Amino acid sequence: MIKRACIYMAAVLLTLYCFFLYEDEIVAAMLVAELIYFPLAFGYLMLQKRKIIVGLDDVLPIAEKNQEIPVRLSMKNASSWAVARYRIELSVENEFTGEAFRHEVSGTVKAGQEEKEVLLLRSSRCGNLIIRLEKCWLYDSLGILRAALLNGRRAAFRRRREMAVQRQSVGILPDCHLIPVEVTRRTREFPADADEYSERESGDDPSETYQIRAYREQDSIHDIHWKLSAKADELLVKEHGRPLGCVVLLWLNLEKKPGQRRTRRNKDSRKEKRIASGVLETAASISFSLVEAECVHMAAWYEKANQRICKKRISRMEHVYELMNRLIFVEEYDNADEVEALYEEAFCGELFSTNAELCSDGTLLIHGEKRCVVPLDEEKIAWEEMYLIV
Repeated sequence: MIKRACIYMAAVLLTLYCFFLYEDEIVAAMLVAELIYFPLAFGYLMLQKRKIIVGLDDVLPIAEKNQEIPVRLSMKNASSWAVARYRIELSVENEFTGEAFRHEVSGTVKAGQEEKEVLLLRSSRCGNLIIRLEKCWLYDSLGILRAALLNGRRAAFRRRREMAVQRQSVGILPDCHLIPVEVTRRTREFPADADEYSERESGDDPSETYQIRAYREQDSIHDIHWKLSAKADELLVKEHGRPLGCVVLLWLNLEKKPGQRRTRRNKDSRKEKRIASGVLETAASISFSLVEAECVHMAAWYEKANQRICKKRISRMEHVYELMNRLIFVEEYDNADEVEALYEEAFCGELFSTNAELCSDGTLLIHGEKRCVVPLDEEKIAWEEMYLIV
């Protein structure tokens, strides 16, 4: 715009020079036209911006990593006589990793019509993406003057009743990777109360029956089902159920480290962003792997918006998907003392065979002892190097 304004001023000065040098009606008419163009263009923009409505259409609420996300911009021109030239600036920010970038879209919309611009976004990091309309400018026909329709997330015309959406969010789901998990005998036999029982193996809970089968020599006489044995005319034994209680706790510790800033554009910051995204992906992968190993567990994290500890009991794959949908909206926190007090209150009196803690820097702790760190191999996480013993 500055370049075009300089060209415009140079043209006016040249025409003015020719006006004094030559007595020509055409040169005089050109000078008058050039001088009155500025106020006419300014008045045109002031009238035109009252007739324009710009906004974001609904986007996919949930998407996968590296999936194309269509973002539709709508520009409605309510004017009946003028064509509008515009330029829109959007910002896209990952609330968890702090990763942010901008996009620009420009075009024209005819009088009385509505134009749709489609912008394809793609994210390689999981988390909650916030898409905002940051700025929108209207230009005159020569592109010399401009008027701000949106500037700094504020509408230039707040009094209008009809206001389009200027903010959308997209949750980018983490991928689930199968991590080698060793479930120890202590965890397998850890006593835990539960309302759900195993469908694959028997246990020692007499309040629940796993199955009825034929009597074997090593069976106890107290386990014989006498009524059914009398009807079947053979000895039948009642196997007890195995309660599926939460025996492993996966605590997602997202305490923000001192001096941690992920918005800086340096090598360390990029590494922190990869680790931040990898933490959510590691949490989902650990939960997925524990379910595959038939280990019922509980995932827990601090919800910053409501200032509470959230718990999620996980025993099936559906629970893992529900956990993934909730993890993409978690945030880091810096009130560690308050969170620690809430943690102790939330788990007061609850016992687990294994307490696993996944920190925001990628460190995995088992009973407070460091076991491993999320291994980074250039731009990717080396999942084959991950392991877990519970």
